[in-house]
Amino acid sequence: MSLPLPVPGLDGPASDRRSFLRHAAGFGAATALLAGCSPSGETSASAPADTTAHEHGGVVNNDDAAGAGARPAAAGAPALKPDTPYRRYDPALPPLAAGRTVQVDMTVRELNLHIAQDMVVPVWTFNGTVPGPVVHVRQGDTVNFTLKNEGKLPHSMDFHAAQLNPKEAFRSIVPGQQLSFSFTPKHAGAFMYHCGTQPVLLHIGSGMYGAIVVDPPAPLPQAKEFVLVQSEFYVGKDGGGNPTLDYQKMLSTMPDYVCFNGIAGQYQAEPIVVQKGDRVRFYVVSAGPTHPCHFHIVGEQFDTVYLGAPPASPLHGVQTFSVAPGGGMIFELDCDVPGEFPFVNHGFGHGQKGSIGILVVQS
Repeated sequence: MSLPLPVPGLDGPASDRRSFLRHAAGFGAATALLAGCSPSGETSASAPADTTAHEHGGVVNNDDAAGAGARPAAAGAPALKPDTPYRRYDPALPPLAAGRTVQVDMTVRELNLHIAQDMVVPVWTFNGTVPGPVVHVRQGDTVNFTLKNEGKLPHSMDFHAAQLNPKEAFRSIVPGQQLSFSFTPKHAGAFMYHCGTQPVLLHIGSGMYGAIVVDPPAPLPQAKEFVLVQSEFYVGKDGGGNPTLDYQKMLSTMPDYVCFNGIAGQYQAEPIVVQKGDRVRFYVVSAGPTHPCHFHIVGEQFDTVYLGAPPASPLHGVQTFSVAPGGGMIFELDCDVPGEFPFVNHGFGHGQKGSIGILVVQS
């Protein structure tokens, strides 16, 4: 497999390869106007979070993490001020809660957030980040969930790991209300959660999604575990010329950015680092709202890919596998060769818009 473009210096020093990858994820500026889909006066704040995350009942709250500091906007870019500095979203799977009953609380907040180092847009979030916090539970756990709506529009929660009457549990609540329900995951795997309020395309496209990882009753073999949620952003301009998310562009299905964990190319500048001999497990969720993730690691192969609930139905010796929008899969490999290994959406029309990172294997 070759990288997206035959660029001189690709086989040179590590710094040259990283420069290429950052360049390859350089994205076109959006020009379409927002078609009246963002509420006027929408307040904003907060960006995805850093590598030090705080857990609460199996949930990583990336919004509480210490940040890497604000990054300057590119010359000529519209100046939309973020409410928190640029922060790398921690991809590490959080530990399980101690008990078999897990309390998960989420709050809807409307914020300004980095979707690239030089691009800030208004988004709708769960707990202040896009994606929302990673939830980690066991098959058979009781999950008690509460959603509080501090936004300006009705919102809801749809857990793909739950089996519930959606008209009751996944119903929308208006600003100022809260909603609680409980469920017990019957299957292990990597699942999506998202706002299910109509139009669902707008709510997912505005940032309201995340991952819930459900462990099987017998733990999988020990590994370094990471969660990657791929999503798309469709950027236009508001009446003042500031960048905003554009519903008409969402309908066109031609994204401006395609990201792992909410920020284009963040794991190029700040790679995921493991040691030679580590087994690595990626939980890959494709939040869409429209496109799949064709997951691949350059220079490696997956010895195990779980199509459904692990440990059943594994595939072995896989180079690339597609995760459908709204789906999740588990990818495993032994990192027995040191080096820098780009992990990508191998649909490079989208991969080069931001869904590229680097897995560094240290000797």
